[in-house]
Amino acid sequence: MTAVWIVEDDPTIRANLLFQTRELRLAPTAYESAEQLLATLAAKTSPPELLLLDVRLPGLSGVDLVRELTQRQQLPTTIIISGEASISETVEALKLGVHDFIEKPFTEERLARSIRNTLQHHHLERRVEELTSALEERRPTLLGDSAPMGQLREQIQQVAPTHARVLIQGESGTGKELIAAAIHEGSPRKDAPFIKLNCAAIPNHLIEDELFGHCKGAFTDARQDKPGLFEEAHQGTLFLDEIGDMEVELQGRLLRVLEDGKVRRVGEVVEREVDVRVIAATHANLEQAIVEKRFRQDLYFRLAHVPIQAPALRDHRQDVPTLLGHFLEEAYRRNRARPRLLEADALDLLISYSWPGNVRELRALCERLSILGAGPITAENLPEPYRTSSATAAPTEADKATFEPHAPRSLREFRASVEKQYIESVLEHTGWNVSAAARILKVQRSHLHQKLSDLGSKRPDSKPE
Repeated sequence: MTAVWIVEDDPTIRANLLFQTRELRLAPTAYESAEQLLATLAAKTSPPELLLLDVRLPGLSGVDLVRELTQRQQLPTTIIISGEASISETVEALKLGVHDFIEKPFTEERLARSIRNTLQHHHLERRVEELTSALEERRPTLLGDSAPMGQLREQIQQVAPTHARVLIQGESGTGKELIAAAIHEGSPRKDAPFIKLNCAAIPNHLIEDELFGHCKGAFTDARQDKPGLFEEAHQGTLFLDEIGDMEVELQGRLLRVLEDGKVRRVGEVVEREVDVRVIAATHANLEQAIVEKRFRQDLYFRLAHVPIQAPALRDHRQDVPTLLGHFLEEAYRRNRARPRLLEADALDLLISYSWPGNVRELRALCERLSILGAGPITAENLPEPYRTSSATAAPTEADKATFEPHAPRSLREFRASVEKQYIESVLEHTGWNVSAAARILKVQRSHLHQKLSDLGSKRPDSKPE
């Protein structure tokens, strides 16, 4: 039950408040004076969720008590009950955090409504605090104490407070979006929007509409005006991921916006001024793309006021234990799985592994380890790529083709390749027991058989037809 303290020197009103709060299924405790309440707090009793307080009391007044509890940071959600409070007392109490005033004499309905509203407000405030705290805990951070990560943090600290555009380059999976978010969080624009667009995930003919918006009637499905991402990011930051995949023609429009700070929606002649900091990222070699006429040199110079290189994980392997601990804990909590001890032999293999997919690959492995298997994580029960002798070799072209989402093949081929790898890993875990694998994958057994046929997956010891 919700605890409530009542401070009222009039015995009749005090008895009435005790009766009515019990009727509301609260747990009241009554005091005749502010001094009695302070003595209770001195005995290290925690404050209640609600305080019903008279203003005119013997000794300390109600406002004096509010002031004292505020200084101690022990003021509960408070309702003042009085017919004698002056305007100055009322204003001061409101400034100190009192939620409501009830004038004497009061009706049962008035008291009940005030208590319900006050407690609801208190619960909503507490929920907001919990969600804010949870959001802060989940906020991505750049983990690692290695020299490359230290240099990266130093670069971010230097560039974040400025208005300079940043071009982040690095292999896929190195956390380029995380770096962009850290720059935004450290900038004067941190309270404004941080808008993201992956130029490789959207067809080129739609990127223009996403960036610049359109007016009603600009094309068949344009039934209403739509602002683009530049307008949404006004006074904030626009992060353009995989900028190297943008068509040259669209690069020209982007260049004009960066030059004059004005955008024009598709189908309009009106230009709108925007104040946006652009951070771009790519895994591609833009210098080579410029030579091959696939990327505009003038756009490159506009974007790369400050170039930042995201280090590959193989270049700071000493951070692997820290990253493993963080992602495993995160995966166990998300999947409600029992934590597993990571044995030293397994850790040594993972530190020496080349990590062609970088931090993204490591995070995916942690997800897999949290779901599949039980008991300590040893070298023997690591997935095959991580326990072979080739694990310490530099990443091959085959490795990069497996883990690079932008390798030269279609999205369907890449998706099928990854799907086949994961399904076969689950089947290996179950000893190629299709029924058990179907339960883990949460699909029908017949559907899994069909999927294996479509993907061309066969049990390793099966004989050729």
